[in-house]
Amino acid sequence: MLQSIDTNLWTATQPFRMLGLQIGARTTVVRLGSGGLLVHAPIQPTPELRAAIDTLGSVQAVVAPNSMHHLYLGPFLAAYPQARGYAAAGAIAKHPELQLENIPKNPDLLWAGDLDHFELEGAPGLGEVAFFHRASRTLILTDWMFYFERSPNWLTGLYLRLAGALGKPVQTPVLKKLVKDRAAARAARERLLAWDFDRVVMSHRDILPTGGKEALRAATAWL
Repeated sequence: MLQSIDTNLWTATQPFRMLGLQIGARTTVVRLGSGGLLVHAPIQPTPELRAAIDTLGSVQAVVAPNSMHHLYLGPFLAAYPQARGYAAAGAIAKHPELQLENIPKNPDLLWAGDLDHFELEGAPGLGEVAFFHRASRTLILTDWMFYFERSPNWLTGLYLRLAGALGKPVQTPVLKKLVKDRAAARAARERLLAWDFDRVVMSHRDILPTGGKEALRAATAWL
């Protein structure tokens, strides 16, 4: 279930539908310099996924990186009670029953040796925080960009073709509507492009293994 994509970096996917569209869901697991693990955008912690994660190390942090990706935050923290739960503000508001920490504005000592991060401002309804795994030159996004190399079914394909979103990394019309402050989003874009990344991992469908910086530049050119 876990796929190694680089040293100390793994992903796992599960089926996920939204409004009939097959978009899939992906979690990313990073082994930190401490030897512990950070789980980004948790998916359902099935026995198979837990067994695979447990072979890598101890889960130290579980991160819900925007207001949308919180569905399995509680189950994941229940499965790993020793882990600290971090979340974007919008996700924290949806889970008053959990003891969650805001994703800090400044580097967190737990992962500062391995990851950079900042909030992608301009889309307050999303409130997404981007992460950059320096050693593998990997940008880790959630919903800020999508990449469907091919369509999983006809309905999803129809939507993607109408949205001009098939076969290339894009920001979809839905994401664009979430942007309320274009100047702030444009500043976030420039800050992302200042990172030295090549690969882009996104929470839905396909990973962009190389050429990520130019792809993100093209996908966000409308800003």
